[in-house]
Amino acid sequence: MRIRGLILAALGLVSGISAVASAAPSVAEGKQLASSQSCLMCHASGAMAKPLAAYRNESAAQLKAAILEPKKALGAATMMPSYQGKLSAGQLDSLLAYIKAG
Repeated sequence: MRIRGLILAALGLVSGISAVASAAPSVAEGKQLASSQSCLMCHASGAMAKPLAAYRNESAAQLKAAILEPKKALGAATMMPSYQGKLSAGQLDSLLAYIKAG
């Protein structure tokens, strides 16, 4: 009975670790999101907006504000759409990781 308890505890620990690992921001997922969410339409060449790599020194708070509330963060004239409600917290963190990676 004691061995069964130890095995269940170990399995719980392993599943907890894998859940934390999968929740960590992923640069690869951020890159995929930048493509699938059309960020690169404007931010790839710098013709319409600065390339994403140009924002790598911005704070996470500034980037989140610009992504989630661009009119408020960047000004009413910005063409950037809001991604509020379009990205999960994990996706937003992965997108920030990709931007920060340059």
